[in-house]
Amino acid sequence: MQESLLKSGQADRLPRFGDRCASLLAQREICRSTPLDVFQSALNGFFYPGGRIETSAFRPAPVDSLLRAGRLNQVTVALVRYGTEAMVDGGELGAYHVNVPISGAVASACGPRETVAIPTRATVFTPHEHSVLPLWSEDASQVWVKIEKSALETEIEALLGRPIAGDVQFERAMDLTTPRARSWLRVLRLILMELDRPGGALERSPTYGNQLERLLISGLVRTQAHDHLGGLCGAFRPARPRTVKRVVDLIEAGPEINYTLSDLARHAGVGARRLEIAFQESLNTSPMGYLRKVRLGRTRADLLAGAEPDMSVAYRWGFNYLGRFAATYRRTYGELPSETVRGKRGVWVFPSPPAVG
Repeated sequence: MQESLLKSGQADRLPRFGDRCASLLAQREICRSTPLDVFQSALNGFFYPGGRIETSAFRPAPVDSLLRAGRLNQVTVALVRYGTEAMVDGGELGAYHVNVPISGAVASACGPRETVAIPTRATVFTPHEHSVLPLWSEDASQVWVKIEKSALETEIEALLGRPIAGDVQFERAMDLTTPRARSWLRVLRLILMELDRPGGALERSPTYGNQLERLLISGLVRTQAHDHLGGLCGAFRPARPRTVKRVVDLIEAGPEINYTLSDLARHAGVGARRLEIAFQESLNTSPMGYLRKVRLGRTRADLLAGAEPDMSVAYRWGFNYLGRFAATYRRTYGELPSETVRGKRGVWVFPSPPAVG
């Protein structure tokens, strides 16, 4: 039964991800076509405290094995290919893992629950249950994502507005064809590209990597089913206007800081959902939307003063992705930042946000 499931998944492909396998993390290669004990040692250094690989036929140096990997602060990502049919015993991982298939199929078990990962279905592992991949197909390759235990649980606690006990129990199979999962994959793709870009934003901005990995973590806990998801999606009593004012004051004092929704909720002392409802009722926008408006207003004021190139001003006010910044700026003001600097159009300053309190 398990072998038939593996074979049935080999033809499935995840568009726009698997097709780029050859270039994923090309600058982050750790080892290729090495003896299995060398490959295992390198893999354990990034993911498994004491993992073990077994193959059905002894191959001291599989010609197709490949490991590329890179680290942020709380997130590690890798492209993994064994190049042979294998069994992988990871033991207790000590962190949350998501294995995203690119090709082939992999039987995956975490504790008593099992699934088969194919390029439209990933697998999520928890820290303290025994994890094993009992059958890895010869043509299988995956992108592995490791999220530190404390980082994911801190994110959920901030969103809920209360502490949690024990590991977060995720549903093992993650459907990669849903709109939310595809949004999460876009963040993962961005991290892979940025890690592989010498002189890119990760090197220029120390906070950029933190922002990306928190987007990845937040997206996972909002996308994949787990035992706290109901608390994140349920109805909450709106926060009081003075709680909104507390966040507004924080944003106005430092809009260039890369706040996440959980940061703002933690500062307000409420759960993220309650804060979102309160902002919508009070200001007709979200907390992150308000942050974006303030950043845009500060950026435009600097551009109108003409003191610096538009790229420098954008970075100053927390816009790390310049293409997205330019598109948002144009939607808001009807012109590109460079056109504001050149003064090709009339001056129109974004109106001040409504007073709160």
